[in-house]
Amino acid sequence: MSLLESHPAIPALALLVVSLAMASLLASKLSFFRSAIDREIASRRFHAIDGLRGFLAVAVVIHHIGINYLYYQTGVWQLTPSRVNTFLGRGAVAMFFMITAFLFWSRVIASNGSLDTRKFFVSRIARMVPMYLLASGLLVVTSLSLTHFRLVVGARDLLQQALSWALFTIPGTPPINGFEKTSLVNTVFWSLAYEWKFYLMLPLLAIFATGKRQWALAAVSAVLIYVFSQGNLEWFFLAGCITAVVVRIERVRQMARGWPATVLAISCMVATLIWQPSVYTMFGAALLFVPFTIFASGNNAFGILTCRPARLLGLVSYSIYLLHNWLLYLASRAVDHFTPVAHLTPAEYWLLGMLVLVVTIMLSLITFQFVEHPFIDRRRAPAKQNSKPLKSLIHNDA
Repeated sequence: MSLLESHPAIPALALLVVSLAMASLLASKLSFFRSAIDREIASRRFHAIDGLRGFLAVAVVIHHIGINYLYYQTGVWQLTPSRVNTFLGRGAVAMFFMITAFLFWSRVIASNGSLDTRKFFVSRIARMVPMYLLASGLLVVTSLSLTHFRLVVGARDLLQQALSWALFTIPGTPPINGFEKTSLVNTVFWSLAYEWKFYLMLPLLAIFATGKRQWALAAVSAVLIYVFSQGNLEWFFLAGCITAVVVRIERVRQMARGWPATVLAISCMVATLIWQPSVYTMFGAALLFVPFTIFASGNNAFGILTCRPARLLGLVSYSIYLLHNWLLYLASRAVDHFTPVAHLTPAEYWLLGMLVLVVTIMLSLITFQFVEHPFIDRRRAPAKQNSKPLKSLIHNDA
């Protein structure tokens, strides 16, 4: 067993360092992103979460690189034996869910339970759909190309299959044109279906966003999740909403400042890795609630979460999330055509993974600028910093 196999954290750390080094260079050289980061820094936001997004996106990439190696050895897409690899993926997705719930419940609280439903859904569609349609379109085209563009199903069936993928896989994940491994072309879409379910419920939940009714809602939600949830993912949305409430308490924000809180946050993440290796549990949500609350309260983990490289990765995190598995799939098939991926040494395979990560970041810069950014709501007035950020930090681009 090689060093890279016995210590999976080593390649993960190497890929993280490469991504940060690359982002550091690009953040200073590309004027578009330099200006975007400057505007982000000057605006009213939950700044630590901006950088956290970037780390979470890279963690998901590393997670899938590890799973992909095992897939070529076993023929089954499944979690690896590494707890580190599992935590990187599942922990990142869990925190993405917490971020979504936190940001939008914060907005609902700030508006005293009032939600402009039409404006909300128009904003969500404009933010999420364009890039998703590109990613799902790439999946459809890739599947068609692997069936040599010869229709093996009827045109109507093909259209229905494509629509299922275009609708955030909510209707299902049917094989495209008879290609049974369509789901492996891009394995990340499932999480966005959960995001949309939360969005659809938010207008109703907003009714309970004032006073003690919030805690009643939280209690009822916890019971329903405990009884009916099959995947336990809803716990993380609940944790995000609770965070939105508790970070408005001055005492909580004071306790979240400084290095002791940072150490506590790291300790809870390590505890999740050790004691809740599957992450997707009620106790996993409780453990991750602590570091997330600390970061949401403004703790930037010694500046790591607010540095410019992390902010750049955070800006393009949606594109990174949607594109990386597709690029990994294509790169692996291309290599496997010449030499079996399963026969690559760990060092050779992780070099391939590093190439995929670099290309993913580069392509994500392009798609953010030309696909995502044109649709981001430009009607928000530029915000200025003030002394009461938690009452005004509701402009985070989710």
